Amino acid sequence: MTGPLVEVCFSPALLKTVTYKEDVNVVVVDILRATTAICTAFGYGVASVIPVSGEDEALEMKQRGMLVSGERDGIKLPFADFGNSPPEFRNSPIRGKDIVFCTTNGTQAIFHGKEFGKVIIASFVNQEAVCGWLKNDQKDVLILCAGCRDKFSLEDAIFAGAMTDLLVNAYGFIAQCDASIASLMLWNQTAKSIMKSVSRSSHYLRLLGIENRKRLRYCFFPEKFHVVPVLEGDRITDISL
Repeated sequence: MTGPLVEVCFSPALLKTVTYKEDVNVVVVDILRATTAICTAFGYGVASVIPVSGEDEALEMKQRGMLVSGERDGIKLPFADFGNSPPEFRNSPIRGKDIVFCTTNGTQAIFHGKEFGKVIIASFVNQEAVCGWLKNDQKDVLILCAGCRDKFSLEDAIFAGAMTDLLVNAYGFIAQCDASIASLMLWNQTAKSIMKSVSRSSHYLRLLGIENRKRLRYCFFPEKFHVVPVLEGDRITDISL
C-alpha cells in the first residue's frame, strides 16, 4: 500500500513515542472545548487567534486592549471577554478581530505540536474541510489529542477515530500505528451513539458542573464551517480563505 500515513497520539505526554520527527501536518484536537471554540470563532469571522501559554501573558495582552478568550479548569478567566464555550462566539462582535486564546489543555497541545510541523486546528465543526486540505497537501498526518492534563480523553480519541476513518476510507491515507487503529475501532463502535459514549467521560462529567448539556452537545453536533485554522508564526489564521 502507498499513501500518506496517519498516526494518532492520545496525549502530549506521549509525543516522545511517535514515529514522526518533523515536517508533518499536526492536527491538534481538543473537542471539549478549545479546538471546537477556535473553529467556531473562525466560522463567525474572527481574523486570527493568538494562543498564549499562561494567564499572565493573556492578562498583559488584555491590558493592551486585546480581546481575550480564556479558562482555567473549565472556568472563564475573570478578566476574559469570552470563556471556552463555542456557542459564545455565535452572536458576538468578533468578525475581523483578533482574539487571544488561553486554555488549560488546548493551547499547550498547540505549542507542543508545532515542534513536529505545521499545526492545524480541527473539531467536528470543520472535520471535512481539514481532511480535504490534508488530502491535497499529501503529507503524513499526526493527530494530537490534547487530553486532560496529559491524560487520555475519550472524546478526543473518538474524534481522532472519526478523522482517521475519513482520511483512510475517503482519501487513501494509511493507518499503521496501534493508536490510529484503536481510535478507528473506537469511532466505529461509538459513532451511532456518540453522546451516550462521551457522556461517560470524566472530562464531560467535570464540565457538566460548569456548562449546560446543550452547549456541550454542540461540540459533537455543531454547525459546519469550511475553515482550516493553521498556526503561522504566533497566530492562527484560516488558510481556506
